[in-house]
Amino acid sequence: MSIRSLIALGCALAAPAALASNDWSFKNVSVNWLDWSNGTEDRTNAGAFGGKKDFAYLELEGGFGGSWGEAYGFFDIENPGMGSTETDSRDQRRYAAKAVARFNLGEVSGMPVQLYTHLYDTRDHHNFFDQNRVLGLGTSWSNGNFWIKPFIGAHQELKSGVGAHFNGWMAGYVAGYSFTAFGQSFMATQWHETEFARKDRFLAMGNPDGGVTQGKKTGQNGAVGLWWNVNKALTTGVQYRYADDKLGSATQQNAMIYSVKYNF
Repeated sequence: MSIRSLIALGCALAAPAALASNDWSFKNVSVNWLDWSNGTEDRTNAGAFGGKKDFAYLELEGGFGGSWGEAYGFFDIENPGMGSTETDSRDQRRYAAKAVARFNLGEVSGMPVQLYTHLYDTRDHHNFFDQNRVLGLGTSWSNGNFWIKPFIGAHQELKSGVGAHFNGWMAGYVAGYSFTAFGQSFMATQWHETEFARKDRFLAMGNPDGGVTQGKKTGQNGAVGLWWNVNKALTTGVQYRYADDKLGSATQQNAMIYSVKYNF
């Protein structure tokens, strides 16, 4: 998938599609700053492989759904003010996109059964790319202002220098809770992904000593967020970002993300 194709994917997912009638939709653009903890930078920056450095990113995000199911996606430009010739890979402009679709297949004991699929793609200008593809099953459950959408599926990965191969399994969820405090509208959210039974060919990662090591068979990845809906057009929030044996580093990593979104 080329950078131009990623941009087209992000734009397409930011607006409702005509494939079915939709009951709801949303779309926004945001400015974000990701601030890695000092410990994360110390553990990952001994070597260039998997090293971490704070960065800004722009994001186009959207979703829509109806009785047929739902879809969600985003497209990010990381380090948008940088070019493609920086010698430090952490300063280079990068691109990331994700597309998620859930198709309702029926119900079991009142719970929906969904065909779940997602594709996550990240790449830069120096021929590095990594694409995760998941196909499996999901469901969703809500009670009042709380909702959760879990999934589990087979994981195929396409990575530069490795190729496309089966890479174990992935399970995870997205969840949210809306509430009012001090007369204002807020939402708490979390997304989490666990990769397990990963294959050795995909586990070359940077370690705190500056070398390359074999990562664990299981990896964790996710974020917890708190969002303030200032008004219909403006949302601001902070997220705690975490990972373990993911993102190119065989160690724990954490960061804070500060965001301002314009909803349209």
